[in-house]
Amino acid sequence: MSTAVPDTRIYQAGESLPEEFHDLLLRMLTHHLENTTSPDYAELLGMLWHKCMTLAPTEHHKIALARLMAQEVHHGVITAEILATLGVDHVEHTKRQYLFDLPIETWCDLCMFHCLGDRVGMYVGENWGNVPYEPLRSVAPQLHRDEIGHATLGYHNLKELCQTKEGLAEANDKIKKWWPAALDMFGRSNSSSSELYVKWQIQSASNEELRKQYIRDVRPMLEALGIQVPDDKANRRYL
Repeated sequence: MSTAVPDTRIYQAGESLPEEFHDLLLRMLTHHLENTTSPDYAELLGMLWHKCMTLAPTEHHKIALARLMAQEVHHGVITAEILATLGVDHVEHTKRQYLFDLPIETWCDLCMFHCLGDRVGMYVGENWGNVPYEPLRSVAPQLHRDEIGHATLGYHNLKELCQTKEGLAEANDKIKKWWPAALDMFGRSNSSSSELYVKWQIQSASNEELRKQYIRDVRPMLEALGIQVPDDKANRRYL
């Protein structure tokens, strides 16, 4: 594994990239679920649209979620377009973190999905604005703003739900499922790829450092709603 610090050059679409950087970009983007050329993303979008339109308690909530879903489709198009600049026109299957396969059975589940799952995107993609590849670098600010909006909407909906005794009780039950899955989305703490992502500014910090920052930020937000957040190692799959 090369430890040399890469130069500060920003590469344009069509330019020859350093092999290590090229391979990392391909690995990251082909594993990235938000990709409209991936059948996995089409399946997820269909499921989420159905859940948004059937579980949302009011028409106002449906309108807000419809806007969110439109942005999710756009994110998938953006990823597909960036992959095309690297010579990849479709992906057979993407690497799905298990959070995306957790059952969304109630409005509380959907709130948790957006509040916790989408919030991970704020941390993992936060530094894409510094990636030395212009096609990704140029869209990073928009992607980051959208993820903030999605996570904020999820938190707002969860906060609203927790204002009732029944809603808070359900949130305290559901958090046992969604909290460990959200933490596992950051990946393994001992990942060698994580170090390379930091080297090439695809990540701002290692998997474990990003996870710890997420915990420091999000745990107090949930506890302020009256939610009893589990131990950070409880029911985890990837430590």
